[in-house]
Amino acid sequence: MIFGVLVFCALAHTELARGIERARRELAGPGHVDLASVWLFAGVLVLPAPLTAALITLVYIHYQLRNPFVAWHRRLFGMGVLILSAQATTSLLSLVGGPGHLFGPTVDAVTVVAIVAGIMVYAVADVALIAGRIALYGTPGVTVRKVFGDVSKHMLEISTLFYGALLAFALSYSPALVVLALPPVLMLHRSVLLKQVEEKASKDAKTGLFNSEGWHTRANRERSRAQRTNEGFGLLMVDLDHFKKVNDTYGHVAGDAVLKAVADAISGEVRDYDSVGRFGGEEFVVLLPGMSEADGVGVAERIRHAVTQLVVEAPVEGRTTIIRNLSASIGVSTFPQAGDDIEPLLLAADAALYQAKNSGRNRVVASTALRKPVLAIAA
Repeated sequence: MIFGVLVFCALAHTELARGIERARRELAGPGHVDLASVWLFAGVLVLPAPLTAALITLVYIHYQLRNPFVAWHRRLFGMGVLILSAQATTSLLSLVGGPGHLFGPTVDAVTVVAIVAGIMVYAVADVALIAGRIALYGTPGVTVRKVFGDVSKHMLEISTLFYGALLAFALSYSPALVVLALPPVLMLHRSVLLKQVEEKASKDAKTGLFNSEGWHTRANRERSRAQRTNEGFGLLMVDLDHFKKVNDTYGHVAGDAVLKAVADAISGEVRDYDSVGRFGGEEFVVLLPGMSEADGVGVAERIRHAVTQLVVEAPVEGRTTIIRNLSASIGVSTFPQAGDDIEPLLLAADAALYQAKNSGRNRVVASTALRKPVLAIAA
């Protein structure tokens, strides 16, 4: 009975949320969080392991029938990851009775702790298996660091699993209670989609970095925090050297590939909570909370070196061309030494960047290096 209810609800959920889910996938790109985990994890808690595997299999077969353009091997991998994650959770829960025997007239504290631990095991196994595949075979636009580092997606996944645990609790008393679960799940889809739309509006389409408006929002928030706590932060202006030559030689499509590669290189050299933006053209800006000028120069040197090591595969006239020997010039400024607001800091970093360009390119210059003593001349 419960198996049939979960299959029906999971498939109905897929159909009712199909349009929203398509929009979410387009906005999220790689690393999309599937909210069907509500039903699947409920199955982990109330069904025997074979039926849980059957539930996951039926859901993924339905996915493939509704969207046959996705390669079967990708579906099979996703299905296998969830079945293995479910099995790991089942093994843990067997210590307190196992699936189907967790809920009674009352639920003791040990069972609650075991279920929470099961949620963590399920989530960690899921992420670890995906990260392992990426480490071994690679996925365009996704790195192992991104898989582990996207906190917002992990929190959404874990919240979905907690919802699934509550659903399992309700199902153990009466399968009819599932009627109360479906509308909130669909509303969750819409609220998550709205958040993704808002995030997308703050991102640069070519690189996935913050656009100017999105970066300024983060920067102003950091400035307010730094003023309250009496702390500083660093700011980098990064400009690709001779980028016009890349566009003129290889074309704008290849130029876009270079911009994306540079964006990824910059992101790979900073912390997850640093903010990297693209201001247009070949100019990037990096916000470094809590960093001094010396720290900022160190990060800038790492970025500069990473750019020189890039080997970019770019499409040119129907074939792939390798672009290398790239370089970048970087200007560094710090709050509050170089300015007490974002615009003065940007101007200071831009002046340092201009000096880096004029002194030979492919180098880092700090704004303090531009300060010279001013001689007072008597009238």
